[in-house]
Amino acid sequence: IIERKGATYYGIGMSLLRVTKAILNDENSVLTVSAYLEGQYGQKDVYIGVPAVLNRGGVREILEVELSEDEELKFDHSVQVLKETMAPV
Repeated sequence: IIERKGATYYGIGMSLLRVTKAILNDENSVLTVSAYLEGQYGQKDVYIGVPAVLNRGGVREILEVELSEDEELKFDHSVQVLKETMAPV
């Protein structure tokens, strides 16, 4: 991406614009955002990217999609990496 476009901040900016629009317009849109898990996907006490319904109140609902066994293992590994990385903070 950087080689062809020179930067990646345009994609980040467009994503931020879309999330902001969903919140300000109370859209109840399904978007992938970093949300706090409280038992969803078998995980707790971690922020991680998952599909969620966004509206004026923020994350209205986290949507749990069915994961394959391999996807579940990789997701769980990602959660552990995040928790270990954030532990000192």
